[in-house]
Amino acid sequence: MSLQLRRSLFVITLIAAITACSFKTLYNNLDSLIPRYVEDMVSLDAMLEEKLESRTQALLVWHRNTQLLQYANWLRAIQQDIGPRLTEQRVQQRISEAEQFWQAITVKVAAEMAQLLPLLSQQQLQQLFDSIKESNDDFLDDYIAIDEQARREKYFDNLYEVYENWLGELSDEQEAAITKASQALVSTAEKQLQRRLDWQNGIRKILAGDENRQQKSAALRQFFSGFEYYDTPAMKANQDINRGIVARLTVRISQNLSQQQETFFISKTEETIRMLTELAEDR
Repeated sequence: MSLQLRRSLFVITLIAAITACSFKTLYNNLDSLIPRYVEDMVSLDAMLEEKLESRTQALLVWHRNTQLLQYANWLRAIQQDIGPRLTEQRVQQRISEAEQFWQAITVKVAAEMAQLLPLLSQQQLQQLFDSIKESNDDFLDDYIAIDEQARREKYFDNLYEVYENWLGELSDEQEAAITKASQALVSTAEKQLQRRLDWQNGIRKILAGDENRQQKSAALRQFFSGFEYYDTPAMKANQDINRGIVARLTVRISQNLSQQQETFFISKTEETIRMLTELAEDR
């Protein structure tokens, strides 16, 4: 599945998860959970830990104040879209909007990374790169070093989970449509892994230079801003193919909703909008 589509599905799944009360509690505790996650990757001294906690708090304030209501409005728009009049073009538009949500988060996180990474010692950087390598190895095992049937099953499971989460129990016809779509999706896993390696090597090269911390921060900001929006022509072509497949699948499923599924969808989106609004107002 293409990188762009995976990001869009991630955002959609993230928004869906907010409907759970447990996730609401989790969101409200991210200011402590994110530093813990980072410290699992690299050991921090007291000064760096304090800086990380401060920057994490600022990042979460930004996300709560600027992003959550956008998610709620996005879901309200989807409520108006769903049904027999839904078009492939409109689905493509909504996927693009989800991608913009991801990009907004990425830009903010990159800005924080540009400030914090030059503060790490060589030992800490090695720990970080070792952790990234483990993540890359897991990605290779999960998405590349598998046979075609296993890959198609992953595609099916990812798509089925998203539609079932928003519509409830799916019909045999809808499941068959998901199966057909999952067979047509194009893998970009190898290209994604190469992108991850290029990202890691770019950071390593900047941080290994003789420049001071301010210069390295500036170089990282420039690197991140240019890297995030760069895709090879082959990657873009595969993204277009996969987006078209998912858009057509969504239209087909939307045009064959049962009354029970429509009721489930409205109830789920209304609850999600309520949760998002409450989190945005809980400042």
